Amino acid sequence: MKFISAYDNHEVMSSSTGLDCQDPSLTQQQFKEESDINTIVDRFMKTGHLPDPVSMPQYVDYEGIFDFQSAMNVVRQADENFMRMDAKVRARFHNSPQEFLEFFADPSNAEEAVRLGLAVPTPVTKETTSSEPGSDSAA
Repeated sequence: MKFISAYDNHEVMSSSTGLDCQDPSLTQQQFKEESDINTIVDRFMKTGHLPDPVSMPQYVDYEGIFDFQSAMNVVRQADENFMRMDAKVRARFHNSPQEFLEFFADPSNAEEAVRLGLAVPTPVTKETTSSEPGSDSAA
């Protein structure tokens, strides 16, 4: 039994309609691995390097914002920057930019921020003084 319909698969897939999906794919399969989002994220988590060109989130002073539209643009841009971050990192903050900002407001979270790849470790500088053993003040 055949039902009459306005859509006929055999007619649509014919050469008279111009839709022919039998050609081989033009997709270049050698780029499959490097364009996979999971591979990109895993590589970033291991090395800390993002593919070029990617801009890292940044701290910006917004003191000069006085009108509503400018403030909304800043909030929208901050939200977009937060959503560009790795999904695992966003999940740590329950996908909330507010929790992300509260996290960075607490200085005791600096070590975790470095571990998450969100901050650069501060280099430890060793200052030498004349009171250290083995130092010569005449030198």
